[in-house]
Amino acid sequence: MSNDTLNPKDAAPAQAAAADNNKATPKTTTQTLDEELKRLQIQEARLRVEKARADKTNAAQEAGIKLELSRAQLRSAQLDLEKKERDAAREKASADENLTYTFYDGVTDESIKPALQKLGDWKRRFPGKAITVIINSPGGSVLAGLALYDYLQMLRGEGHHITVVCFGMAASMGGILLQAGDRRLVGANSKVLIHAVSGGAIGTVHAMEDRVAFSRSLWENLKKILATRSVLSEAQIEERAHRKDWWLDAAEAIALGFADEVVPAPAFAGAKPKALAPANSKRRSRRRR
Repeated sequence: MSNDTLNPKDAAPAQAAAADNNKATPKTTTQTLDEELKRLQIQEARLRVEKARADKTNAAQEAGIKLELSRAQLRSAQLDLEKKERDAAREKASADENLTYTFYDGVTDESIKPALQKLGDWKRRFPGKAITVIINSPGGSVLAGLALYDYLQMLRGEGHHITVVCFGMAASMGGILLQAGDRRLVGANSKVLIHAVSGGAIGTVHAMEDRVAFSRSLWENLKKILATRSVLSEAQIEERAHRKDWWLDAAEAIALGFADEVVPAPAFAGAKPKALAPANSKRRSRRRR
């Protein structure tokens, strides 16, 4: 017999092993499929968790962005409101709103133009409303000053209550403008100057005489204005202001009727501060004890 012929006894174990292998193969495949299925299920669960986390994170981010946007809008609204409040306060405190004109200048044709324009604007916009004119003037042109004076008188005649306040000085034509108010106030340290009309004259004798006569007529007008508002007569004013500068402090101006009252000041304005005790006084007193 050939060596390739198997012994029946040897073939039996081989066939048994082959049979066992054939039985194990389906079992291994099933397990592999189960494991793969479980792995896929776990992976799917993980993906779902990650997606949920991502969705939650995105939602939180979107909510945060919306919150920041709302805060920015709120802050912008607050800034707009604050600006409107400042604008309203500025408008409320403005000269136009309070009808207060400040004339801190010499009296000239140029300086009274803006005053007449502004007063005319208020006259048309606020008929009959009270107007305050604050002056601090060294005087100047008589004719220019009389133009402003007469305009203020016209406003008084149309129902505007005019208050003229002097801070610093109301000199020469400034003193005349002070008389234009229904109410005339002066600062406690203000000065009022009254003097005759001054001016130079050149040319022929007749030309100089005409200019002197014109200056005298202007001075007569000014004396009449001053006498009308004060306790003095024109003759008394002429005597006191003859060939000199007649300066009055606030108290004198009020006493003679060139002003009505001093600008109200705090009650403590003239009070002296209490003297401070020496720093080492307490120590000395303790040592004496």
